[in-house]
Amino acid sequence: MNSVKKVWTALINRHAATARGIKAIAHGVALSALIVGGAYWTVNHERINPTTPGDLFRLPGAVAMAPVQAINSVVAPSAPVFMRQGSLAAGIGQVLRRYTRDGNLADRIATAIVNEGTRKRIDPILLVGVVLTENARLQPAARSNVRATGLMQVMPFHSGKWGCGSGDLVNIESNICHGTSILADLMKRKGSLRSALQGYNGCVRGTNTPHCSRYTGKVLSFASETSRQLTKIRRQESLNRSAGTPTD
Repeated sequence: MNSVKKVWTALINRHAATARGIKAIAHGVALSALIVGGAYWTVNHERINPTTPGDLFRLPGAVAMAPVQAINSVVAPSAPVFMRQGSLAAGIGQVLRRYTRDGNLADRIATAIVNEGTRKRIDPILLVGVVLTENARLQPAARSNVRATGLMQVMPFHSGKWGCGSGDLVNIESNICHGTSILADLMKRKGSLRSALQGYNGCVRGTNTPHCSRYTGKVLSFASETSRQLTKIRRQESLNRSAGTPTD
């Protein structure tokens, strides 16, 4: 009986160790969601050439989208945004339509994300992940109980400090400019992407924001899903071109 008991104990311990190993692997996979989903990211962003879309991100089996032209002035709320067919911003705009019925709003957000990501040398797909984590309903005037404002939930004390041309955090372009600038600064000062994202969320010590340790995983999950959707869009556009069907 003692020998049988020892065998069962050894088996139970072995299974427990295996379970711990699987859990550790799962955590690693979650942190690598951008790569698994096809999105490309590097913390050493100073080496990225922002004028080359393929250097900002890679979509498997798809041709990288062309960059959208920069907007030098803030777009009026009622002004339509004209997107260049096949551009990165146009693709992101289509993805964001899954979260809002306002197509013009989706396009303005997409354009601002690509412009600011290019300006600060941050992957626009990562910025989409941050925006959707902070404000998945894409409400420009959203304000939290601690007064964090807008699409990227920027704290008021940042207003006007990042050379964004406007301190209005409800304005789409201004808010994304502020949020991207803050994240870019954190990426320069922190030792890893995880630390930079946790810092953006205010999760400095892991306790001052509820469940803040999950923040990085949420951002990467949204970014990975965005990458998958962009891949589908590009493949569909390629099929349409082959069939001679005009794309919207």
